[in-house]
Amino acid sequence: MSRIISFATGTIRRWDKSRNRNDLLTYVKKLKVDGVEITFASKEELYAFKLSKQNENWLRGLKYVTIHAPFKLVRKARDEEEVMKQLKFISGLYIKIKAKNVIIHPRDLPQPETLKMFKFKVSTENLPKRSHVSVSDLERIFKKYPKIGLCLDVSHAYLWSKHEARKLVAKFDKRITQIHFSGTYRNKEHQSIRIVTKDFLYSISPVFLLSAPIVIEGDTRSRNKKSLKEEVEYIKHMFKDKEN
Repeated sequence: MSRIISFATGTIRRWDKSRNRNDLLTYVKKLKVDGVEITFASKEELYAFKLSKQNENWLRGLKYVTIHAPFKLVRKARDEEEVMKQLKFISGLYIKIKAKNVIIHPRDLPQPETLKMFKFKVSTENLPKRSHVSVSDLERIFKKYPKIGLCLDVSHAYLWSKHEARKLVAKFDKRITQIHFSGTYRNKEHQSIRIVTKDFLYSISPVFLLSAPIVIEGDTRSRNKKSLKEEVEYIKHMFKDKEN
């Protein structure tokens, strides 16, 4: 069975000034991917989201659809009531599009008793070194939240060291639900995978032994559709070559 290749709308978030992330799906449809992660950078983007019926039907037919919760879901909320408001919105969308995972950053996980009120699958994510969430911190999080998974971000991992992804796979392989896939170049995260160093390629070698879905999550500043398609096809071939 071939690897699921999905695509995060956050990759092209700069392509549309509207807060309604529905409009970005127009570009994603042309990429011939197996799934989509709808990225909400903020609560304002979440509240502004108006999913068209056409896109709803399309998303429901994909193999893997996920939701990235606002990056500061808890820290930017006015109070607990607004945390609940965001979670209810996510829950409704999760059901509507038949999503399979919700990504919440480690410092913005609501309390366990709050998450238990919702039926969606939750995974947290390893973050770059500047966020000060270490492997030990993740271990403590998983003790507090025994049922959540890990979204392994290889770009974030490399900003710790070329051995970080290997450590995360060794510690949490059974928890890994998906992989955020993009490159790191000159200390910048979420770069094209086509410009990375040999050290970076070495760092991601453990990923090819996992079966979790790949979610392409770069930061494509230039509105170049041809280059975007080439990036997606390049990543598809990377995984096909490893499978053969």
